[in-house]
Amino acid sequence: MKKRVTLLLLFFMFSGVHAQDYKQLDVLLETLSNHTKMMGSLSITKDGESVYNKSVGYQYIFKEDKRVSNIDSKYRIGSITKTFTAVLIFQLVDEGKIKPSDKLSNYFPEVKNASKITVNHLLTHSSGLYNITNADDVTEWIFEPSTKEMMLSRIKKYDAVFNPGEKNEYSNTNFLLLGYIIEAIENKSYEEVLKERIINKLNLRHTYYGHKIDVNNNECQSYEYVNESWNQSQETDMSNPGGAGGIVSTSKDLATFMTALFNNELISLESFKKMVTASNDDYCSGIFYSDIKGQIIYGHEGSIDGFHSMLIYIPEHETSVAFTANALNYSKMTIMLNAVSVCFGKDIVIPTFEKIELTEEEVKQFEGVYESKELPFDLVFEAHGTILKGAPEASNLKELVATKKNEFRFDTLGIILKFDTEENSLLFTRGDNPTVLFTKKQ
Repeated sequence: MKKRVTLLLLFFMFSGVHAQDYKQLDVLLETLSNHTKMMGSLSITKDGESVYNKSVGYQYIFKEDKRVSNIDSKYRIGSITKTFTAVLIFQLVDEGKIKPSDKLSNYFPEVKNASKITVNHLLTHSSGLYNITNADDVTEWIFEPSTKEMMLSRIKKYDAVFNPGEKNEYSNTNFLLLGYIIEAIENKSYEEVLKERIINKLNLRHTYYGHKIDVNNNECQSYEYVNESWNQSQETDMSNPGGAGGIVSTSKDLATFMTALFNNELISLESFKKMVTASNDDYCSGIFYSDIKGQIIYGHEGSIDGFHSMLIYIPEHETSVAFTANALNYSKMTIMLNAVSVCFGKDIVIPTFEKIELTEEEVKQFEGVYESKELPFDLVFEAHGTILKGAPEASNLKELVATKKNEFRFDTLGIILKFDTEENSLLFTRGDNPTVLFTKKQ
C-alpha cells in the first residue's frame, strides 16, 4: 500500500522500433536474481496476446527448504488493488447503484467532512482525508486483525488535511472507504464482489483477496535485503488493507486484467473515459496518467511488506507490462524501463554490479552537503569507516556501493553518483533521467 506510480516512464523514445529480443529480459532478470537484487515475475501482453513471462528466485526461503518460483507464483500486489476497486465502483455506476457525486455521508457520516466528500473525491485522491497508514501507531495494528469498525474508528480520529477538491494527495484511506462502500451496496464482502465481478469474468485463476500467506497454495513469502541476505518480512494482516491493497495476484493475471480494462471488457465506455481522465496532475480514478511528448501511459504501483509491484498500459501500442516481486533490492522503475525498451525493439544494458573496496581516507573525502540549482533538495554524505552513506537532506542515510574510486551507486533507486573532488562537485543520475550537477557547500 505504498505511494502512487511516479509515472515514471518520462524518458521513453518510441522511434526506431525493431524486432523484440525478449531474451534480453531473461538475462536481465537472471542477473538481478543471481546478484541478490530481486525475486519475482515479469509479464508482457501485446495486442491482447501474452508475449513474455519470466519468473526468477524463490517463493520462499526457509532454513532447510526453499521453492523455486514460477509464472503462477502469487504475490501480494499492494496498491494496484486500487485499480480493481475503481473498476468495481464504475461497474456499480453503470448499474445505477451509485453516482460519482454521491456523498460519503450516505455511508459513513462519522468520517470528517463526510458531507462534503464525494465518491469522485475518493477515487481521485482529492478528499483531503488523512492517510491512515501514515499514522504514528500503524505498526501497532497493521500486523494484527482489525474489524471494519476498528478501521473506521481510526480514520475518524484524524482531521482533514485539506478541503475536498482543493488538490490531489495520495491516501490509502480513500480506497479503504471505497471498499467498504462496495460492501455496503452489494451486501457482500469485498472478496466476494471482486470474485464475481472481475475474477470470474476474466478467468483470473490466480487472483483473489488475500488472507494469511499459504506457501502450499503457491503463495510467496516476502523478503527485505538486510546484512547482505534476504530476511523474511513481517506479514500485514489482510483484514487491514481492504480495497486499498489487499489483493493477491500474478504478473500474468495483472497483464490480462489491464488489457481487458483498456479493451472495455469490464466497464462501459462512458465510465472508462471517466476513469482514465486526469482530474489534476496525473491523478485519474484508481490509476495514474502520463503524457510524454504525446505518448500516453497509464499505470499503478504497489508495495506491501517486502512485496513490490508495478502495472502499466500503453494504449497506442496495446501493450501491458506487469511486474511482481517478493524481494527487491533494485529499482523497479529501471526494470520497467528496460522491459518497455525491449518491447519497442531497443537493446538494454545488463548491469554488472562491479564493486571495489575503499580506504577510510578515500571515503572521507566525499563527505559533505551538496546542492543543485536544478533539484529542490540537498544531498548529504557521511563516511562510516570504509562505507559512504548518503541521502537527500532530512532522509535516512543509505549505504552506497563503490564501483570506482570516485563513483558510487544505490541500486534500490537506480542512482549513480560520480564525484569530482577537485571541483568539489558530483554528477547525480537516476535511471534514464538527465544527469544533474551538485556542488559541495562550503
